[in-house]
Amino acid sequence: MEWMSKIDLDAINPVWAKFCSDQMEMWLDWLRNIHIQSYMELSEKFMDLNPYYVPIEDEDTTPTFSKLMVNEAFIDSLSDVGVKVWAESDFTDFIIALYPYSLRYREIRQVVKLFEQNLEWFERVYRFLRASLIAYLRENGRNV
Repeated sequence: MEWMSKIDLDAINPVWAKFCSDQMEMWLDWLRNIHIQSYMELSEKFMDLNPYYVPIEDEDTTPTFSKLMVNEAFIDSLSDVGVKVWAESDFTDFIIALYPYSLRYREIRQVVKLFEQNLEWFERVYRFLRASLIAYLRENGRNV
């Protein structure tokens, strides 16, 4: 996206920035150990074949979600303020937090491109995942 080149790094959501920083080593390891082009093509085909996909509770999510976007341990580690900042964010905030890494790592650049090209699909799926995590947090006594 053109707006990415104009990002004020101070405006990056601090929770997503921390999440990306904490996860980057694992993500790069995973992305470097798969055939990333094939994975991206399979992801595109999945989205084309399932344009209205929504995750079902207790259903295994795809690696894109389980490896890149959802980490209950990280969410559990947040303060109440951090949880509220995360809960009020959207998928675009996640992409913005990935952007500085995409400048350095080709693999992250490819993932960001996939997210950008399918933004509506990922935003909708992320809203379901976020709602599920918020319900989980509330069940465990967190004030969200």
